[in-house]
Amino acid sequence: MIRGLIFNWGPWLINKTLSIFTMGQNLIKAIYKELAVKKQIFFIKNNQIPLSSEIFSEVTGVRWRCSLDPVIFIDPVYLTLKEQHLPYLGLTVKIPGEQDLDLSSWINDIRYIGSKEPSLSDIFIVWCYQHGVSYFHCLDQIIVEIIDEMGDTIVKGLNE
Repeated sequence: MIRGLIFNWGPWLINKTLSIFTMGQNLIKAIYKELAVKKQIFFIKNNQIPLSSEIFSEVTGVRWRCSLDPVIFIDPVYLTLKEQHLPYLGLTVKIPGEQDLDLSSWINDIRYIGSKEPSLSDIFIVWCYQHGVSYFHCLDQIIVEIIDEMGDTIVKGLNE
């Protein structure tokens, strides 16, 4: 009787224990990644789609490293320079077939470290990444309206 009980319930208990252990291990890994891994995205040369530091820890050929909280673009070549603010007072993104996006308040918090400022395409991709929206299919059709530090309005394509 005891042998039958062990043979019937033993495998089930072992499987449940292993699955609970695996779920706990995955939960601990997720908590560690959330708390300890600094959230960054990498912009690779000749590629528009960024890579996340949560998945890719070491990447070569990096054009920009971008920390997400706060948003700081870092050029890996010029690490000794001071942080600078972008020279834009306002940014409006016009996507064909959709409502215009006013990113003026968001863009005022962006800083960069490097000899040149990040492109508008890189800035918009970071906004898309933070807000969980994908416009990668129409990056060439997007028109951007910029208000620079002199108050002039400049209208141009996102990739220009």
